[in-house]
Amino acid sequence: MSASVDFSPIESLVADLGEIEHSVDERVLRAKSRDRFAQSPLLREVMRGLLADIYIAPTSKEELRTVVASCARHRIPITLRGGGTGQFGQGVPLTGGAVIDVTGIVGVVGQKFGTVRALCGTIISDIDAEIRLTGWELRMHPSTTRKATIGGYVAGGHAGIGSCQWGILRDRGNITAIEVMTVEEEPQLIELIGDDVNIAHHAYGATGIITEVELPTAPAWKWQELIISFPEFSQAVRFSIDVCKSEGVLKKVVSPQQHPLPTLYPDLARFVPEGHSMVLMMAAEQSMPNVADLVADNGGEIRNRSEEEAGPYRLPLYEYTWGHSMMHFQRKNRSLIGLLALYPQDGLYESIMKVCEEFADLGPTHVEMKRFDGGLSAQGSPVWDFQSQEHLAEVTRRLQEAGLVIANTHTPTLLASGMKPWAQAEAEFKRRVDPYRLLAQGKSDDEVEDEVTLSTQLPNSGWSYSLTDSTAPAQTAAPAETAALAQTVEQLR
Repeated sequence: MSASVDFSPIESLVADLGEIEHSVDERVLRAKSRDRFAQSPLLREVMRGLLADIYIAPTSKEELRTVVASCARHRIPITLRGGGTGQFGQGVPLTGGAVIDVTGIVGVVGQKFGTVRALCGTIISDIDAEIRLTGWELRMHPSTTRKATIGGYVAGGHAGIGSCQWGILRDRGNITAIEVMTVEEEPQLIELIGDDVNIAHHAYGATGIITEVELPTAPAWKWQELIISFPEFSQAVRFSIDVCKSEGVLKKVVSPQQHPLPTLYPDLARFVPEGHSMVLMMAAEQSMPNVADLVADNGGEIRNRSEEEAGPYRLPLYEYTWGHSMMHFQRKNRSLIGLLALYPQDGLYESIMKVCEEFADLGPTHVEMKRFDGGLSAQGSPVWDFQSQEHLAEVTRRLQEAGLVIANTHTPTLLASGMKPWAQAEAEFKRRVDPYRLLAQGKSDDEVEDEVTLSTQLPNSGWSYSLTDSTAPAQTAAPAETAALAQTVEQLR
């Protein structure tokens, strides 16, 4: 009688996978256990050496179910991976286990008047390309839309191109439905709708594995890319606010950037006169007469106008804004850093200029205009040379004293970030869909503080999306044990 053989959990998982693509090669694990966290000088050190034990790449929801069921049986931690474009370490496994790559689970699965639904691994630009044939486009997308997946954007993103018109992802109506898979021996699918979508949104995959996303669409206008210069940053800010408050003007991105930031973009610098600040903007063709009037009213000049993705520079214009901006800055100076600060809606112009003036010794200001909760705001901060975590904490305190609220984008944990409200709804739903606590280990707020959280904390207050009380913690929907939600649970076949 032969002796029994004890398999490790990973070996047992491999035995269950069959023909599903996977690897335990260290080179593959190093490549697939990373995202763009190195953009943060702080995270470069904290995240060094964190690797998965196995990489798995299912190509359908059925294969994903097999993978998830095995991970549940063998109690193997799970980190979901899309295009790897996250900048906070959302896709990095903090406790090893399995990295599950969903980029093979692709396709638009449905389009109705005003909405589109796609599988989690579908590249966002591919969704836009398909639905534009019918005259529609997504309301918003990240600057990484040509690489990011729709599941990753909803799980780890926040706003982006289109937010100056439509608001942020967590605003009501900007996500119409999310389907998630539970982590059990017999995984189930749950459909989240209404306010419940925010339980899974920006949770880094901690509250269920996103399998499908349904988003609203808008008419696909003929967009113009604009590089606009202003002798003074104050003029650029005033124009940006004026054009965003002109609700009849159709715009997709409005990004004011103070001199000398334009000089850090080799592709764009030649369009901006020495000493000028700039606004990068996308506007619908029919809105151009109004945009031109507002530019002139504020003392600016349109230095280049091109059709969308047809400018005399290498990239779509939106890839010089939002999360891409710091990537360009760091190609010139790797030590540059910023904070994700939210400006108050009341007195927006005065607030931006106050920060610009009080922090002039620190560095030039870069913000992105966006709407949220029905009002106009901006996010961003000065850009400066990273010195130390202590200095970063001091800048955080000073910005908050100046009236801003800060989300910490130099941490992979929701607790230290402060951007995601984690309330009773999230905690109860996580217990329901992740009974063995395998998803996004170390990243959700109901976990004990660990070394990663403590080593990346800043004295940030966290974001509030309340117009009435900027100091109150944001609240989420009631616990998701509603009849409507319960009816959507179905056993996977």
